[in-house]
Amino acid sequence: MVEFAIVAPLFFFIFFSVINGGILLFSRNAIQHATDVGAAEIAAEGDTPANADQIALSAMSQAGVKNAMLTKVTLVTVTKEDQSTNSNGATILTLDTSGCGGLPCENTYTLVAGTWTAGLANWPPADRSVNQTNGVGGKPDFARLQVTYTFTTIGGFTHFNLTSTVVFRLEPQSL
Repeated sequence: MVEFAIVAPLFFFIFFSVINGGILLFSRNAIQHATDVGAAEIAAEGDTPANADQIALSAMSQAGVKNAMLTKVTLVTVTKEDQSTNSNGATILTLDTSGCGGLPCENTYTLVAGTWTAGLANWPPADRSVNQTNGVGGKPDFARLQVTYTFTTIGGFTHFNLTSTVVFRLEPQSL
C-alpha cells in the first residue's frame, strides 16, 4: 500500500499526460485539415463571389472544425496578402490595406452557439479583382486563412491557445 501511494500519482500523471497529448495531436490535425479544406474552397471560388467565405466556413464545418475533441474555435480570420520582395530579393507576403480604407483587408468570424457570426466587414477588398491578373503589371492575389482555437486538457487543469494558418493563392475566375 505504501509503495502504491508513492508510485500512483506519478503513474496517473504520466498516463493522463499521454492521453492528453494524443488528443491534442488528433485535435490539432483535425483543425488543420478543416483549415486546408476552407482554404481550398476560397481559392477555388477566386475573386468572383462575395460569399466565398461562407462557402468555406460551411466546408470547414463539414470537415469537422466544430467537432474536434476538447477544442473550441474562437476566431476565423480571412486576410488579403500582397506579394512583394524584401531587401534580399526574396518574395514575401504582407498584409494588404489598400482598398479597405487603410484598415487590414480582412474579415473575422466567431462561432456562437454553433453558428458562424461575421465580425469585421473589410472583405472582399475593393482592389481584389484589379490585382488578380497574371503577367506584366499584375500580381496574383494571396489570402491567409487563420483559425484560432483553445484546447482544454481532460479535467480542465490547463488550456492552450493555438492557431492553424494557411496562405494560398486566389484563383482567377476570368482572365
